[in-house]
Amino acid sequence: MLAETCNRSGLSVVLLRALEGLPLRSALMPHQIESLNEALYVQKERLQTLGPALVSLAELFESGRQPFILLKGPYLASRFYGNILGREYVDIDLLVPSRNWSKASALLETAGFHRHSGILLRENLTRFFVHAFDFYSGKVGIDLHWNLSRHISLHLNEEQLWAQRASFSIEGRSYDVLSDKHEVIFATLSLLRDIERERPKPKNIIDIMRIAAATDARMDWDALLSARDGTVGPLLHVLRRCLEITDAWDLVPNLAAALNRHHRIRVPTTASVADSPLQFRPVFIGLGNKLWAARAYDTNLAVWLFWWALSLPFRLAVHKKPPVQFRHRKRSCA
Repeated sequence: MLAETCNRSGLSVVLLRALEGLPLRSALMPHQIESLNEALYVQKERLQTLGPALVSLAELFESGRQPFILLKGPYLASRFYGNILGREYVDIDLLVPSRNWSKASALLETAGFHRHSGILLRENLTRFFVHAFDFYSGKVGIDLHWNLSRHISLHLNEEQLWAQRASFSIEGRSYDVLSDKHEVIFATLSLLRDIERERPKPKNIIDIMRIAAATDARMDWDALLSARDGTVGPLLHVLRRCLEITDAWDLVPNLAAALNRHHRIRVPTTASVADSPLQFRPVFIGLGNKLWAARAYDTNLAVWLFWWALSLPFRLAVHKKPPVQFRHRKRSCA
């Protein structure tokens, strides 16, 4: 059961590495071990394409004097899973300053990438309601971000985000990455969007716990949970829910203590469908998940509903199905 769940959730490589040298590995059936090894093989194949593509993109942006921050993918795998092959991923996520969006997009086009995301009415208007566009070239997909997340209640300080960015070396090359604080915020907001869309991924819960555990000792959780940028509600609700699901309070003692000191929870975090900890009742058209997410944001239900309805046509235009060769891979490993 565990192996099948991990295969469906893009956690096969994580499970395979976790089982190295453990007696539990012998409890798996041969076909289960084979499926886990197949996932590792597929990820190695992806890396043969994505690794050189990332280096080429870095060189392209550097030559064009275009700053970028590497998000998720190889950075998450390398830092928080201990190995560039420690976590499955299928594309490359880059963040650029919002004012440089057009320049970054043009650079991608010169490298043979084509924007797959649709536009409704005007590009600038569409960009107001979403945080990234998808680009594709051959077997390489790029998510080009200009914002960590879009919501009427969020007011992230972009200048601070870029001023506080860190660096991390992957395969001998240094990349700009988010600060630990913004890494937690980004992972939390990403999972909250997926909860709202009724598409939460178990892998993202593991991501958050890995990030939180790695940064717990030096993170000022009280400051993070007291910000005035619209992130407090999402952080309180999503982080607490992740800890409840994993029962990993002891791995993040400082975060656990900070969560217990902050009591702005507006919606019970345990009112979920029994066998799906991130699916909330009522299940009809995902209403329970939408209501949970609406109350998790730092706004009221009326404002959330207004934003959701107004932004929906633009989000639908942008989030088109990926090209055929990416669909199966996206379904399990995005």
